Amino acid sequence: MNLASSPPLGIRPRRHAAFSLLEMLVGMGMLSIIMLALFAMFNQTQRALLANVGQSDVMESGRSVMDLLVRDLVRAHPANLTTNIVFVPGTTNIEEVIQPAASLVIVRTAAGVTNATVRQLFLDNWRRDSLLHDLFYLTEVRPGLWTGSGLFVAAEDPNNPDDGLGTLYRYEDRQPVTLRGARGAERANVLYRRFFENAQYRLQATNSSRLLDGVLFFRTTAFGPLGEALDPTVWPRTNQFPIPNDVLIGPNNAIFFPLNATLFRGRAFPSAVELELGMLPPELLQKYRALPENPPGIRARFLTNNIANVLVFRQRVPMATSSSAVP
Repeated sequence: MNLASSPPLGIRPRRHAAFSLLEMLVGMGMLSIIMLALFAMFNQTQRALLANVGQSDVMESGRSVMDLLVRDLVRAHPANLTTNIVFVPGTTNIEEVIQPAASLVIVRTAAGVTNATVRQLFLDNWRRDSLLHDLFYLTEVRPGLWTGSGLFVAAEDPNNPDDGLGTLYRYEDRQPVTLRGARGAERANVLYRRFFENAQYRLQATNSSRLLDGVLFFRTTAFGPLGEALDPTVWPRTNQFPIPNDVLIGPNNAIFFPLNATLFRGRAFPSAVELELGMLPPELLQKYRALPENPPGIRARFLTNNIANVLVFRQRVPMATSSSAVP
């Protein structure tokens, strides 16, 4: 026995501290759980940030379109056509017409979604009878030279205008006319018919520019000098305010005005025009386009289920009340 290597009596040999295998496994398991929790929190935060950025981009896009519409609409002016006398083609006779020699026209079209839930939500308890409106107005491009301008929504599928969504277009006729003289109303009639009755001309690339896809509704409301809404919301359901002179609100069989429209002719012009625009966000628009057309109604059901996600923009635009045109 080697006495030199033996520890002194009463003193135990010193042991080095160390983790057992079980302790290491428990520690690694806890560290993994913490890392997973941190990753989940980071991933959720990143997704929320990206969603907010995407939502901000969509909102900015919608606001930019509304700003463009406002800047375009303030160019509208009354043409002050004091007569609605037009010449009968091929004769020397003249006749008086109620329309379309007008400075501003709002037509409530029959196109748009027909699902009752969607319509009831956006039609103010059915006070209004259309989701999509056509807006036409006259603008003076140079002194004495006028052109027809407007806004309308064209269906994504031309063969199915009630498919649900459409594309908002800005229209400006590239063939201006003069409205001076006795034939001023007749030439205004030409501008009107190009917009409302010639779909091929209206959709030409030279006349219309694409503004926004995924439009669910586009509505225009004109207001009179007392702030009254000049549309079927007020007329003919109430006579609280008198209808201004040279303003036609239809359909109205009493004055033989069958159009579902509000029309301003002569010197009449709205004091303000309110634009309302509803659109689907891009991610929902992609899902909508990916849906099959059959069975019928599946796309309308998709819109109904995503009503809360529709982005709505509204802007009231004060209008000019005078013009330099001299008929």
